[in-house]
Amino acid sequence: SPDDTLKAYNKTIQIRDRLLAGEDFSTVARATSDDPSVKTNSGDVGWFTVFRMVYPFETGAYSTPVGEISMPVRSRFGYHLIKVLDKRPARGQVKVAHIMVLTPETMSDDEKEKTKNKIYQYYDSLKQGKDFAQIARKYSEDRGSASQGGELQWFGTGRMVSEFEEASFALVNPGEYSRPVQTAFGWHIIKLIEKKGVDNFDLLKPELENMVTRSDRSVFSRKALITKIKNQYDFQEFPENLNIFNTLVDTTFFDKKWDPGNTDRLDKILFEIGETEFTQTDFASYLERNQGGRKMDLRVLVNIKYNDFLDQAILQYEEDHLIYKFPEFKHLVQEYHDGILLFDLTDQMVWSKAVKDTAGLEAYYKDHKDNYMWDERLDATVYTCRDEKVANKAKEILTKKSKKKIIPEQLVELIIKEFSDSTCISFNNDTFEKGDHSLADQMDWNTSLSENMMKDDKVVFIVKNRIIKPSAKKLNEARGLVTADYQTYLEKQWIDELRRKYTIEIDRSLLSKIE
Repeated sequence: SPDDTLKAYNKTIQIRDRLLAGEDFSTVARATSDDPSVKTNSGDVGWFTVFRMVYPFETGAYSTPVGEISMPVRSRFGYHLIKVLDKRPARGQVKVAHIMVLTPETMSDDEKEKTKNKIYQYYDSLKQGKDFAQIARKYSEDRGSASQGGELQWFGTGRMVSEFEEASFALVNPGEYSRPVQTAFGWHIIKLIEKKGVDNFDLLKPELENMVTRSDRSVFSRKALITKIKNQYDFQEFPENLNIFNTLVDTTFFDKKWDPGNTDRLDKILFEIGETEFTQTDFASYLERNQGGRKMDLRVLVNIKYNDFLDQAILQYEEDHLIYKFPEFKHLVQEYHDGILLFDLTDQMVWSKAVKDTAGLEAYYKDHKDNYMWDERLDATVYTCRDEKVANKAKEILTKKSKKKIIPEQLVELIIKEFSDSTCISFNNDTFEKGDHSLADQMDWNTSLSENMMKDDKVVFIVKNRIIKPSAKKLNEARGLVTADYQTYLEKQWIDELRRKYTIEIDRSLLSKIE
């Protein structure tokens, strides 16, 4: 509530006065801060760079000179006092691998000594020339990275605990590794894989724009836009007319059962922008549509909901008036509208109709089936063999005179038995038109058996079963082509019908001026 906010601000000012009077920042932080992490860091958040903190905190830190303490900075978490200890240029990013031995808080002193000895054993092994990745895979207790040879993702300032970060950036040459480094999580040996500085602005610009859009900075951009729109359209507000909602809204709102009752009396203006007025009734309707949420002070709730309603109304007003501000945008919107209308009509009269009208499609196919013909086709069996020896043996069996023709399954069984290899031969039956298959095109269709041909390091030959004379395709074999042609037919019919129904006049003189 406003009262609670004022109390928090005054408390922060009192703490700041103590710091300015010379009290130790860490001591005061541990005694007064509501941040749970203060128990372990005494208020020291370490180095950080942009996008690592909420925007108000970041702005406060970057705006405060080194050695000084900021005025209270308000974020969604509360009020902050920031003491800037130092500033430095951004260091870019590093990619490292590490070997880790964990030291949980519950570990005894003897166990901690053993883990220290263990990490130094790994360090000695590295100095003797053992492979870093191999040791990481076998012994590192960071199981998330161990399988990758200890490799971590790229990181920059503020992403790792300070001891790990400092040791990583201190490495100079790829392949170089650190002495064992102790952090709150355990012991590490860190190997530098790659290091890169900050890219130039032009390269970073798209990524920065995306990050700004996704971060809490977008709120400030939105507020700036709303302020600009207010100034542009002579925005006027009548806040006294909002007071009635402090008594009208009750706790049933949180259960989504609130009823504003008779709204005829809610006729006063809350704000106006341009020629449009927004009344108490408009806001009551908005509240009725947007009930629920976590419970809070009702005055605070009304204020939050009103600000949301106000912002949405102003942005919508701007959107509705873009066509008047920008003539080109107006034409674009009209073109977009017409395009959607044409798309919907065409879908209704042509595309969907062609798909759903099965009787019409079948009738069209019967009348035009000569347009969907198969050329001469080869019905054949394609054999794929391990090598020439297998292929030649298969051909020998096929060409051997026999009273009964051997079928593909029998041939494959005989060849597998001959060579004791279940993968030495396979077959498939298929039908080919000229141009369908490169190997079928190489075969002389007047012969019954092709030459041996190579494909993917295998020997392939083809057996002709029969030649299929040209014939009409069945509807299911040519459905895609028939449907497309039927759509064209329906579209032509539709256009002819429109031409008969409406008179078309073309201004030739105006048309001639279009380049």
